[in-house]
Amino acid sequence: MAQQRKIIIALNNIETANKIKGLLLQENYNVIAICNSGNELIRLAMQYSPDLVLVEYKYKDMSLLDIYETLSDITSFLAIVNEPYKSYIEEDTDIYCIGTKISNMILTNAISLIFQSKRRIEKLRGQVEKLEHSLEDRKLIEKAKGKLMQTSGITENEAYRYMQKISMDSGKRMKDIAILILNEIEW
Repeated sequence: MAQQRKIIIALNNIETANKIKGLLLQENYNVIAICNSGNELIRLAMQYSPDLVLVEYKYKDMSLLDIYETLSDITSFLAIVNEPYKSYIEEDTDIYCIGTKISNMILTNAISLIFQSKRRIEKLRGQVEKLEHSLEDRKLIEKAKGKLMQTSGITENEAYRYMQKISMDSGKRMKDIAILILNEIEW
């Protein structure tokens, strides 16, 4: 069963939208709204921050690309489109597209793949953030070693060992010791 992911369905044909809603509810997705215009979709997405919007290419008030431009940082998109539009949309966006002749399995598999991709991206973002912090910590430690080498006339290895000993003795992280050295705070 799928997790309770928030989905907005935005299709011109409300009857079709309601059928899809029923299917998604059976699959344990949380369909939070149905609408049939671009402006309404934008308003609802801004209000509810859905995990996914299920859309089509053209609405009476705007196209999918106009909506995407506004909401691309807020949610993921799954577009049900005719084949000619599919390559056009996928070429310039990260919108996942499926054809208009869909089955329940194609729809639920597409949604599942989108959510799996989102989880992978979130995991990778976390890893990148962790690496960025490690790199920043390393830069601070290198600067502090340089300062110790310059002011105390010791080697790089001795400066590192000195910082390491203070870190172990005080129970503070190497990064914190480096900050103290760089700010010339007494321990």
